[in-house]
Amino acid sequence: MSNPTFGLISEGPTDQRVLKNILIGFFNDPDLTVRPLQPLLDATDAAQRQGGWTQVLAYCRSSRLPAAFDQNEYLVIQIDTDRLNEKPFNLDLSQSVETIVYQVVEKFVTTMQEAFGSDFLTNYQPRLLFAVAVNQIECWLLPLFYKDKTAAATQNCLYKINQYLGKKKEQPINPDNKNASPKYYDQLTRPFLRPKMLFPAAEKNASFKIFIEKLRTQFSEGH
Repeated sequence: MSNPTFGLISEGPTDQRVLKNILIGFFNDPDLTVRPLQPLLDATDAAQRQGGWTQVLAYCRSSRLPAAFDQNEYLVIQIDTDRLNEKPFNLDLSQSVETIVYQVVEKFVTTMQEAFGSDFLTNYQPRLLFAVAVNQIECWLLPLFYKDKTAAATQNCLYKINQYLGKKKEQPINPDNKNASPKYYDQLTRPFLRPKMLFPAAEKNASFKIFIEKLRTQFSEGH
């Protein structure tokens, strides 16, 4: 039986590289079909910058969302929570990771119901997977670099990654232009391609673990 196909709706191309490596590692399948949908990786530089959580939400309200199921068995919707204290989410970011993830997913479900109706959710919600990163997907990378409590951090994660890279005399990530570095994110997260690296890393970060557990629930044969 072949593995499922995935479409990625994310804040930026760097997030897509991270998620692709995670999915490949989860299924232990280097040929897994993972398609970027938002933003498009092969678009112009200007189009690649059309990211951020507002674009993720806009995609999920648009006709592009139901159309995406024509070519993808599952859609992965990724969003960071660091800016979701703003409208329309208005999240209290001091809550537990589990509560934040739950509330973000509920907001997306409500948005889709308002846009497409209850029948859409009945038919397609089982094919939606939410990768909610508290507070940024960079936090999911920390277990690759740190073995202490820093691996579980949810604040200043990019700064902590750059601290590590600086000590190793490796290129830092530009915090003002992360989306210019999708290939570097791919390089940094290549350990996720190996299940023996992926699963222990996910155990150390609460929102990363929630995503992996969702995959396990959905695809019991995938681990």
